[in-house]
Amino acid sequence: MMDNFTLQSLKKDFGTYFQQYCLHHKILIKKNKCNAFIVSNVCDLKKCIAAVNCLKFNINRKLKKLQTDALFINSLNPIYYIPKLDEQYKIQEKINRNDNQDKQYKIKKKKNFHKEITYHNIFLNNLNLNIFLCNTSQILPYYTNYKSFSICILNIDKKGHEIYDFITKGNRKDAIAINYEDYFLLIEKFQNRHKKFNYYSVLKHLICKQKYNEKTKCIYEINKKQLKNFFDLIFAKVVPKRLFGSITNLKKIKRATFQLLDTPCFKYFNLKPIIEKLDIINITWLQNVTNVKTKWLVMAQFVKWFFTEFLFNILYTYFHITKVSGNTNERLYITRFTWNNIQKKFIKEGIHSNTLQPNIKRNTWNPSIGIYKLLCKYSDVRPIFKLKKKFRDTDYLFIIFKFLKQLYVTNYEVINFPKKWKSIVQKLNSKTEKLYFVCCDVINAFGSIIQVELYNIIQSLCKDLPENLILKYYTMKSEISKKDNTYHKYFSDLQLPFPSDQFYANLVDNQWYQLINKSWLLESISKYIFYQRIKINKNIHIIGKGIVQGSMLSPILSDIYYNYILNKEMSTYLKTGEIIKYMDDILYITENKTLAEQFLELTKKGIPQYNCYFKQSKTQSNLISDRNKIVKKNIIYIGYKINCTTLEIELKRSDTALCHSISFLKPSKLSLLKHLSMRLSNVATFRLSKVMLDHTINSKKTIMRILKEVCVLQANRACILIKDLFDNVHNHIQNIFKIIKSTNEKITRYIIRMFLISQQKTSKLKIYKWNNQILHILWTSYKKVFMKDNILRQYFITFFS
Repeated sequence: MMDNFTLQSLKKDFGTYFQQYCLHHKILIKKNKCNAFIVSNVCDLKKCIAAVNCLKFNINRKLKKLQTDALFINSLNPIYYIPKLDEQYKIQEKINRNDNQDKQYKIKKKKNFHKEITYHNIFLNNLNLNIFLCNTSQILPYYTNYKSFSICILNIDKKGHEIYDFITKGNRKDAIAINYEDYFLLIEKFQNRHKKFNYYSVLKHLICKQKYNEKTKCIYEINKKQLKNFFDLIFAKVVPKRLFGSITNLKKIKRATFQLLDTPCFKYFNLKPIIEKLDIINITWLQNVTNVKTKWLVMAQFVKWFFTEFLFNILYTYFHITKVSGNTNERLYITRFTWNNIQKKFIKEGIHSNTLQPNIKRNTWNPSIGIYKLLCKYSDVRPIFKLKKKFRDTDYLFIIFKFLKQLYVTNYEVINFPKKWKSIVQKLNSKTEKLYFVCCDVINAFGSIIQVELYNIIQSLCKDLPENLILKYYTMKSEISKKDNTYHKYFSDLQLPFPSDQFYANLVDNQWYQLINKSWLLESISKYIFYQRIKINKNIHIIGKGIVQGSMLSPILSDIYYNYILNKEMSTYLKTGEIIKYMDDILYITENKTLAEQFLELTKKGIPQYNCYFKQSKTQSNLISDRNKIVKKNIIYIGYKINCTTLEIELKRSDTALCHSISFLKPSKLSLLKHLSMRLSNVATFRLSKVMLDHTINSKKTIMRILKEVCVLQANRACILIKDLFDNVHNHIQNIFKIIKSTNEKITRYIIRMFLISQQKTSKLKIYKWNNQILHILWTSYKKVFMKDNILRQYFITFFS
């Protein structure tokens, strides 16, 4: 029989149905201290998997049936929910007001109909006019020699007719330009201006005038205003106006340049809409080309050359192009001379501080050599370790990783923040005392680790383990995984439990095993700590301080180090409150104001004996003190926004524009609709969790606000995806709205399912209300977003009229 603790855990995680199923079939399940469920044999494991899948399938089927019934009811009443009597008049007034606005918009649209016609040039249909601005290399070091880098044809001593032939080759079969001399003179003028213009001096002069503001993502970046001024000067001083025929055409090319600079890192930039808008009649050097098709082909080739060979050449020569650190694709432009200085300074400081030490040639095995990639932070750079290629010691690395992971969960608590927060609220919310919060972030968490201390900590944790450890294959099943079984190696010692709370585990084959010596494991770990090598230029260095960030072992080594500090140096605070640690972020919650003040003081002094210090700019607290004058009402912790008074929890959405957060490669035309459906069905982007929709934690008002934010996010994502995927929205509009309708129903089922799985019984009427209310919020969000978009507004009005 299962113990009461396991039974309650099964009920809490999977519901009453699964708990009763296990009791009825006499399935023996044990739960270890890491919350991993261990099943006695493979047959029982398969039964458990089938039961969980059946539970989810039945819930989903019932929700689909309820949605079908709700759709029939709503067909009688077009409003998605039945409002109260006193609300009906307000809703009817709102509907009438929206109808009047739609009528006014249609009248205005008829008047300005000629302005909305887009001319599509049939001569450009088969041309590839997509260009892509690549980010420059982040590998350390990567320098640029301004004089030898440029390969643009304008830098070579070529005559006007040679440059013309180079630009228009391939698309100029029957192009006989009579007015050659005029064009040659323009090209030669362009070439002379380009050679005389001192890009370096102009850029350096603009940087000197740059002022930083609060919106600056990196102190090294050149802001958009300065970047715009730089290219304004290039168009004014270098590019002849007659090259594009008129000032209007030149302005269109300039505007396209600024759009290109703001394009997300993953996205291609299409030149076709810009070329179609050019007034080709005013381009004098094309007037004597009699064939209209040839005119457009030559012009298209010239514009593409202007961007890919001239503008790209300037960008790659004088700028380091990268992206902001984090989950964003927004471009960051740093001048090349600034980036060169940053790299030189990083190497110089590393050698001076003994972080980069000379390589010691050894006959014994050493970890594989890697390289550094520098990522930009606000006022610094973050070095990320990358292996040059996969080496033979990858298997050894995985074994060591498994051992360290199991060693970690044996000695320290694995934090699942949503579950942990719910338990904290249940424990503390019943008390009337005020709670005090202190949130802090470790400075340079990986680089600050003292290597000797880290190795001593690992040795002390391994002290009671046997010398010979057995490594076996286990079959694992995740709640998320769609596969029936996945096989992993784990150490089977009783003192090393499984590292995850999301898996069922069972021994596959008692005959296969591998003996691993503890001494070999410790020796291998010491080499990864003390003899990790980095190649910079032609020199190989050993990392003398800290551990590299980016290696497979680094996160778990960091967790062991800082959890040891937490348990040893902060044990007083653990007894009188709750400490939640995730990577290098620490959150302390207590009722004792004195201890909260002491903890805040600790974050200012740091823990010198372990070289552990905290970023004062990122320290947050709701305490009132002399140094901490800004009292926080909400604490931001690992992306969650926590209300210090009510303990309610919400997600902190990124300030980055959504268009820079969505990345995808455009699929083939045959799978565009399928791709749209797949992307809109991806509920993981909402980052919703049960803890945010739990009425014991958040109020109904807060839950509704979260759902509204999620729905607006979904509508904005749909808006961006539709415009990026489909060149002609009109041809697919009916199918697009069918996809929106089906994905809305899927999202609704997903949200309702989060309420249902852990509950025993829920009335159909309540589910009806949830279904109608969530659908109503979704469609309202789509209307709000689509009505603001010039392209999709007309289709939205037509579809709902």
